[in-house]
Amino acid sequence: MMKTKFRLLLISILLPLFLMLNACGGSSDGGMTGTGITAGRITNFGSVFVNGIQFNVDNATFSRDGVISQQSDFLVGEYVVIEGNVNPSGTSGTATKVIFTDLLEGEVTGVSTDGISIEVLGQNIKTDSLSIFHDFTNLTDLAVGSVVEVSGLRDASGLLVANSIELKQAVFIQGTSENEVKGMVSNVNQTQMTFQIGAITIDYSNAEVDDFAGGNPVEGQFVEAKSSQPINGNTLVAFEVELEDQFLTVASNTEVELEGLVTRFVSAVDFDVNGLNITTNNSTEFDDGVAGNLALNVLIEVEGIVNSSGTLVAEKIKFRGSSGSSDDDNNSEVRIEDSIQSINISSSEVVVAGIAIVIDSTTLMRDKSDQEVSALTINDLAVGDNVEVRGFTLANGKVLATRFERDN
Repeated sequence: MMKTKFRLLLISILLPLFLMLNACGGSSDGGMTGTGITAGRITNFGSVFVNGIQFNVDNATFSRDGVISQQSDFLVGEYVVIEGNVNPSGTSGTATKVIFTDLLEGEVTGVSTDGISIEVLGQNIKTDSLSIFHDFTNLTDLAVGSVVEVSGLRDASGLLVANSIELKQAVFIQGTSENEVKGMVSNVNQTQMTFQIGAITIDYSNAEVDDFAGGNPVEGQFVEAKSSQPINGNTLVAFEVELEDQFLTVASNTEVELEGLVTRFVSAVDFDVNGLNITTNNSTEFDDGVAGNLALNVLIEVEGIVNSSGTLVAEKIKFRGSSGSSDDDNNSEVRIEDSIQSINISSSEVVVAGIAIVIDSTTLMRDKSDQEVSALTINDLAVGDNVEVRGFTLANGKVLATRFERDN
């Protein structure tokens, strides 16, 4: 029998209830200052680094998909929301809450044939040069039935773009594994008690159904369906279906620093990032790009304060990919695999294959070597270490690393 239970409503597919909190404070060139919300991928540990800010998490509460957890449960590359204070420098702060909500968790339903995309629970997942894989090396290593957890963003078309993918189990184990799919409801059949999310049919005849007026999902609603059974063909038998809010609704005067994709674009003064409406003005600073570089699916980091209309007035926008262009950045994307030739800790540079690599607080740092340093920094590196670097060429010929991994 269906029943409805109270739960905390998640804000969009990415940002939970904490975005509703009021906050105040100023800003600086280094980033958001004062109390507010920072949302983005984890780039390193040793505290937690997000959007170039090093957050002290000694007294922070950690949660994963609504369950209290601890820092060791989190991974580099995962998209998180941090509530806390940022110091005047804009490069450090103190977190009170660190929240992770996955995009999708469950069985691989279509193997990767191109090495950059894969299907999970009937939904296409795309990866890019910043996507991190945990407990496997390449997408082609995953087989149908492998259980993965995907963290990331949805682009303007609704396609899932993975920041990180973790292999949870090689095969689905009934009673231990769980399939969790999120998406838009279509093709509702109230007689058979089924609906579809993408190509997957959800059977909710024996499910606990939450927050639905009338007890049934409605076409166009955004929901999460959970199942403890393996997918059968294209049918998932759910034990719970929850209504979720797809779009961001942030309280006025909240200061937000948000990494995300442009999901709607009309003009530079009217566009959305992760569903949150953004506007710019004559005071908005642009880093590594200009207003003319804004377009659908461009990855940016935006900071500002939400006004009384629910619009984030951008104080600063930084382009986080090859879409921007500026005098300081030639935006030539590079990938280098070689050993370290020299290290300059004072300038945060290493030389690899004769090229100076600049590492900063936004660089995704990960140790895949046998040393398994959980918080890899330039201080842990040694001449001769084998590394893989991805980044962009600067005007001075150096490469700004967006991703830096040490391997055996």
